[in-house]
Amino acid sequence: MKNQIEQLGKKYNINPVSMDICKQEEKLGFLVAKQDLVISLLPYVLHPLVAKACITNKVNMVTASYITPALKELEKSVEDAGITIIGELGLDPGLDHMLAMETIDKAKEVGATIESYISYCGGLPAPEHSNNPLRYKFSWSPVGVLMNVMQSATYLLDGKVVNVAGGISFLDAVTSMDFFPGLNLEGYPNRDSTKYAEIYGISSAHTLLRGTLRYKGLEC
Repeated sequence: MKNQIEQLGKKYNINPVSMDICKQEEKLGFLVAKQDLVISLLPYVLHPLVAKACITNKVNMVTASYITPALKELEKSVEDAGITIIGELGLDPGLDHMLAMETIDKAKEVGATIESYISYCGGLPAPEHSNNPLRYKFSWSPVGVLMNVMQSATYLLDGKVVNVAGGISFLDAVTSMDFFPGLNLEGYPNRDSTKYAEIYGISSAHTLLRGTLRYKGLEC
């Protein structure tokens, strides 16, 4: 591992540091203090530790992960420190938010009313490389990928809130997706979609679902 880290450092002109931030918070703070911006790509449960170091040292931070309650609790401290911490800046969540708002705003500009919003997003390997039992390649936390499959979800369908229990029963919510000819895809609801009615400004919608897209077989 050490040799691999050193090789990557030379290849991309970076200074790699190996540490356990749960046990070396002082060292983390020292590293953060020297930066203009911190990009946290650690497992989501560790973002609050990084955020606290950024607050202490007044350094801005971005992350691709969802804003969790633990991060939300730091909002007042972030404001008091005069810094900016932005989450959900990845593919999903991230680019999907931007595309959603672009489309919604354009619709509103011509006087349209949003009655339904359904979005599925997924990072898929090329079909010829989906060559393992999961038919998926890990480009982020393997634990996060597998947890995402088994967590509970909530969405709005025809004016009714639908709650999907986590665990094995979550597999009952998987839907076959046939909109790409030649690709055998399926989708499942992603977390709590209902909160985006306010965030996206589409409280008029009777259906609101954000979902994850995968090759068929991941949920088996």
